[in-house]
Amino acid sequence: MGGKVVGRQMKRALAIAFAAGIAAAQSPDWAAVKGIAKDIEVRVSSSDGKSMRGKFQSASDDSLILAASNAEQTVARAQIKRVSTKKKNHRLRNTLIGAGIGGGTGAAIGASTKDDEGFFAIAEEVLAPSGAAFGALIGALIPTGGWRDVYRVK
Repeated sequence: MGGKVVGRQMKRALAIAFAAGIAAAQSPDWAAVKGIAKDIEVRVSSSDGKSMRGKFQSASDDSLILAASNAEQTVARAQIKRVSTKKKNHRLRNTLIGAGIGGGTGAAIGASTKDDEGFFAIAEEVLAPSGAAFGALIGALIPTGGWRDVYRVK
């Protein structure tokens, strides 16, 4: 009989620990907001549906200050639904990768179709630069950056 009681107590303890772990994982971490570096671009969504964008200035236990449109705005923590930071833009990197892939592909196609006369005699010289230009354009158009949620109230 003692084994059944201990087994039930263990199940209850595990259920409580599991529920506490889920609650802790879902609770928003305001310390992450307080750790944002000054002048990082942030987007703040409030519980009334408004959204503000600006440079992060500071955060205390009960508010956040951001510089937007040449004026500082203070938002109460109780009104904040979400705080997001701007991710790094990789457009130059994507452009260079695209140019390399396009140029290499153009050169390979040009080399494989090259013969001694006619159109294919200049294919390698034409396809490599045009492939690089096309690849660079595609790389530049790939969306980069975006926003990363730092704080979110469910």
